Amino acid sequence: MSIAEQQSLGDFAKVISGYAFKSKDFIESGVPVVKIANIKHEHVILENAQFLPKDFLTVPDRYHVREGDVMISLTGSHVSQPNSVVGRVARYRHDSVALLNQRAARVVIHDPASLDQAFLYYFLRQKEVTYALALNASGAANQANISPTDVESVKLPLISLATQTRIAAILSAYDDLIQNNRRRIALLEQAVRLLYREWFVHFRFPGHETANFVDGLPEGWERVKLEDVCTRITDGSHASPKSVDEGLPMASVKDMRDWGIETKGCRQIGSDDFDQLVKADCKPLLNDVLIAKDGSYLKHCFVIQKEIDLVILSSIAILRPNDRIDPQYLSFTLRDPHIKERMKGYVSGAALPRIILREFRGFEITLPNEEAQAEWIARIHPIARQCGLLIEQNEQLTKARDLLLPRLMDGRIPV
Repeated sequence: MSIAEQQSLGDFAKVISGYAFKSKDFIESGVPVVKIANIKHEHVILENAQFLPKDFLTVPDRYHVREGDVMISLTGSHVSQPNSVVGRVARYRHDSVALLNQRAARVVIHDPASLDQAFLYYFLRQKEVTYALALNASGAANQANISPTDVESVKLPLISLATQTRIAAILSAYDDLIQNNRRRIALLEQAVRLLYREWFVHFRFPGHETANFVDGLPEGWERVKLEDVCTRITDGSHASPKSVDEGLPMASVKDMRDWGIETKGCRQIGSDDFDQLVKADCKPLLNDVLIAKDGSYLKHCFVIQKEIDLVILSSIAILRPNDRIDPQYLSFTLRDPHIKERMKGYVSGAALPRIILREFRGFEITLPNEEAQAEWIARIHPIARQCGLLIEQNEQLTKARDLLLPRLMDGRIPV
C-alpha cells in the first residue's frame, strides 16, 4: 500500500457542527442530544444525556445522528492540558436517532464508494491526528476550539476502497470482541443486582421461610454505620500534581467504569509525586471499595479485585471494609437505588454535588449475619472474578488494537 499520495478529508466529506438547542427545551426523556460531553474516546455515551421532544426531529437532517456516524468534539481543553477533549473522536453505536448539539460534529461522507466510514473513524482516532488537531486549536487552555474546516483539512492517504475496508475489518474485529465483553459484563452485573435486591431488600434469601424477624430485620442481622464496618473512609489527593507525558497513572471520577478504572485515559504524573501520594494512602488496595464521590455521586462503585499501580484524586472515595462485611456486598449495597435516594442528605453542592465524608461515616446500612454473607460470597465472587477477567481481556484487546492501528494505516503491515 502506497501512502505517498494524500488528499484532504474535505474532498471526501463534510464536517457538520450541531444546532444551538436552547436549555429551556430540554426534558426528562425523549430524543437524546449528543453534546461534546457525550463524545468520549471510541464511544458516544448517552448516560446522563439530555433530551428533547420528538417535535425537534423536524430540524434539518444534517443535525440527525444515526448508528455508525463518526463524531468529533470541536471544543475542549487544549493539548497542553491533561486529558484534552478537543478533537476527540467516537462512533455513534446506538439504535435510536439522536440530535446533534453545537460544537459536537458529525462527518458526512459525500461518496461511500470513495471513503469507508469505519476506515475514516479509525484514521481520525490515530494519536498523531488528534494531537495535530488539538495542537492547532485556538482559544483559552481550558476552552480550546477547532473548526469544521480544521478537521476537513486533515490529509487522508489515497488508497483503494477495498484496502480501506480490509483495514477497518481487522480493527473492527477487536472492537467487536471488546463490545461483546462489555455486554457480558452488563448482563452479569444486572444478574447480581437482581439477586442483591431479592435477598437483601425483599428478604427472600435462602432460608427466609423459617427466619424470625425483629424490628423489620431477620434475627441476627444488624443496622450498622459505615464506620462500624470500615477501617478507613477517605478520599484521594486534594492536590493535583503536574502532568507529564510519560509517568504513572492518576485517576479521577471520569476514569471510573462499572467494574473498575480505565487506566488508558488517566493522566500521568511523575514518580516522585506518585510515591508521595502512595505514602498519603491515595493508592487503592486490594478489596477496597471505590465510589464516585463528586458529580454523579455513587454512579460508579466497585471493589478493587487486583493490585493496581495508580493513585486517585479526591473525586473518588475509598472505603476499606473490615472483616465484618464482604466488600462485594458493601459495593452492591451502595449501588442500590434506594441507598442513593437516602444519600441526598449526605451531599452538598448544587452545581457539583459532593458526598460529605465526615457525615457519610455515620450512614446506616443493613449488615446480614455471617451465614447469609457466606451464601452471598459463594454466589457472587465467581461472577465478580469473571467480570474482572473480561475487563483484563478488554485491556489486552485495546492495547493490541492500538498497536496495530498506526501500522495498518502507514502500510508497515500489508493487508
